[in-house]
Amino acid sequence: AADDNANVAYPDLERRIRETYARRSSAQLRNSLYDTYKMAIRWASDRIGDHGVIAFVTNGSWIDGNVDSGLRACLAEEFSSVYIFNLRGNARTSGTRRRSEGDNVFGQGSRAPVAISVFVRNPKAEHDGCRIHYRDIGNHLSRQEKLDFLRDAVSVAGVSDWQRIQPNAQHDWIGQRNDAYRALYPLGSKDVKAGRDGAAAFRLFSNGWKTGRDAYLYNFSSTALTAKARQAVGGFRGARQEVSDAVAEPDAAIVDAAARNHASHIHWDDKLKQSLRRHVRVSYSDDHVRTVQYRPFVKQHCYADPFFVQRPALMGEVFPAGGENRAVCVTGVGSTKPFSAMIVDVMPDLELISKGQCFPRYRYRSNGKRQGNLPGMGDALDRVDNITDATLKTFRARYRDPKIAKNAIFDYIYGVLHASDFRQRFANDLAKELPRVPFADDFHAFAAAGKALARLHLGYETCRRHRLDVASQARDSASRYRLGKRKMHYVDDEKSILAINDETKLRGIPAEAHRYEVNGRTPLDWLIDRYHIVEDRQSGIVNDPNAWFAKPEDLLAAIERAVHVSVETVRIVEGLPEVS
Repeated sequence: AADDNANVAYPDLERRIRETYARRSSAQLRNSLYDTYKMAIRWASDRIGDHGVIAFVTNGSWIDGNVDSGLRACLAEEFSSVYIFNLRGNARTSGTRRRSEGDNVFGQGSRAPVAISVFVRNPKAEHDGCRIHYRDIGNHLSRQEKLDFLRDAVSVAGVSDWQRIQPNAQHDWIGQRNDAYRALYPLGSKDVKAGRDGAAAFRLFSNGWKTGRDAYLYNFSSTALTAKARQAVGGFRGARQEVSDAVAEPDAAIVDAAARNHASHIHWDDKLKQSLRRHVRVSYSDDHVRTVQYRPFVKQHCYADPFFVQRPALMGEVFPAGGENRAVCVTGVGSTKPFSAMIVDVMPDLELISKGQCFPRYRYRSNGKRQGNLPGMGDALDRVDNITDATLKTFRARYRDPKIAKNAIFDYIYGVLHASDFRQRFANDLAKELPRVPFADDFHAFAAAGKALARLHLGYETCRRHRLDVASQARDSASRYRLGKRKMHYVDDEKSILAINDETKLRGIPAEAHRYEVNGRTPLDWLIDRYHIVEDRQSGIVNDPNAWFAKPEDLLAAIERAVHVSVETVRIVEGLPEVS
């Protein structure tokens, strides 16, 4: 730009974002506020001064993003009129939600939702405050249909059915929260977690396990995992030796060079490089090989050494080695997936449930006694009840039943989180806040349902089987149930027939098998998504799910059990009474 105002505040852009967007945001993780397009909106808003118009075609996630409440609040304060045309097309969703999003207007060039935004600053506007106009392009539209609409509309004046938005106290524009949600009982709170007073069902809650290097630390084969884990340890030790031979206090260049020289068997990130710079020692131990709930109804072996993990969260207090527990894992704040809940009795991966938060029945704490010298095997641990005493008193008083126990409360929570009327009424709240639960009229009905659901979902590997008809041209079971690189797939529109491979099909899948979803997919769809041979592009590591099964026929059992879990879950959930 040629004039003197061209560089307004642009060594100070990040400061301006902190002063405006970040300060007003209701979310803790605010890194996305520094996305380039949000910085551009901040710059343009400052640039036009007292009057003007700015327009953008951007990622549309800010319209409803939880972290973007500060951005929306500032836009409503700084402009007299705002026009938002939501073109949708979010490819990072799944299931029914994905189909409703339709095509992206940029085709394969973007997986993010797209929005056209026009911001008007008019000091002579005759209305008070900001008028927010919103238009959703609609469901299930193709790319061409969306572009045709825009071509016909020409401008904002060509759209006759703008919806007027009145933001709520949380600066929601669309998907506004229900005020009644605040009266429900919270599962967790930061105050209670920190040991301060407050109401919450659980003292401790945590994200799941995030390795940051899944290809190296997860595998269906325990033998393959052990080999890769040993190679990862050897790669780090080799790099450490190279750094130590070079200099006592290595700089970033020396560390980066050593990491590059030993990148064949390990993915390097800042955490590992810092350990390299500090000459940290590491050794392999079989004690770190554990079974982890990687995705719904899909487990894998994991080399769970906290040294190699990007973010262990508080899993050491929830599922320590050798410690028995159960946890209800729920969809986390900011997820694009519909709300889900799944119970686990082994350590969960972070993305078991999208952006997941886990609420365990028990927590573990050190008793100060040593039990070994291996990493992660230091202090002995005591198991402590994680449901608060205040919660027990509250439930007993609410239902006038002194016999209610904490296990029943845990079952009740799992049951009521599956209630369809609860999920529908508070869908927006569950997407933007930690879960809260209502006090349903019939406590014992939901507790019994939650107990039955927990038994079913925890026992998905051993439960009853929904028998399917097997049609195969294969000569033996080894080839009949052999998984390949190509995913299993349905062969008919009703999804009643599943092809395992080119030679084997399973018939008779009932419609109910497709009505229960967790984290955007049915149990059977999760098997389809995960049970195929994958070769990691960067490392070349092969992850073969055939190795998970003791014998080939176990794949058939897993599929039939997944169908049973879905059918039985639908039966239990549809039998629930209304919450209130």
